[in-house]
Amino acid sequence: MNSELNATLNTQHSTLNIEVKDNRPPPKPPSLLHLARISPECVAGIDGMWYFAYGSNLNIRAVTEWCRHYGHRAPTLKPGKPAVLDNYRLCFPIFSEYFGGGIADIVYDPGKYVAGALFDLSDADLKVLDAKVGRKLDPATEKEIGIYARTTVKVSPLGKGEPINAMTYQGVSAEKYHIPPTQHYMEMLVQGAYSFGLSMMWISYLQSFSTQVGRKPRPPGSGDVAAKL
Repeated sequence: MNSELNATLNTQHSTLNIEVKDNRPPPKPPSLLHLARISPECVAGIDGMWYFAYGSNLNIRAVTEWCRHYGHRAPTLKPGKPAVLDNYRLCFPIFSEYFGGGIADIVYDPGKYVAGALFDLSDADLKVLDAKVGRKLDPATEKEIGIYARTTVKVSPLGKGEPINAMTYQGVSAEKYHIPPTQHYMEMLVQGAYSFGLSMMWISYLQSFSTQVGRKPRPPGSGDVAAKL
């Protein structure tokens, strides 16, 4: 009887060892590819940041020419998504030595809007644009001390898509007096608006601003904007 009992216990012990020593590989985690197909807008910008362009940065050729003058690699501004920034107004209160006249800025103005384009840019691309617009930070306090500062706005893509947060540039100066842009500068803005499919109403609005004859861009000492001396 004892031998039969021992045999039974040995059999049960072997069975337990078989159950415990399961060498099968762990199950793979579920694929997340289907999540990316739910809404492309939700995953865009993971490796960078949404940027809203409304001025000369809306013109790819203008950005490329500036980068060539200063030895930067031009950021990738394609494809861009037409979009609208509500409750802001376009103005030209900043003088640029590079362009020889006033350049675009935005000011808060409820009920108005600014049309432009959205781009998903890398940090390296944004640093190039920082240099172009003359954005600077105080090394000690990291306070914006340049001509333009980065600011976060809520932008609505044209067509389908919910409003999203994006970075754009806004002039630091509180003075918003109109400085007539050159005809060449305004032509660049109109060409940029055309290239990204902005409305004819917006293009007509751009053409309504007073301009000066001026000249073509000329590289100043540094950046897109040089201080008036």
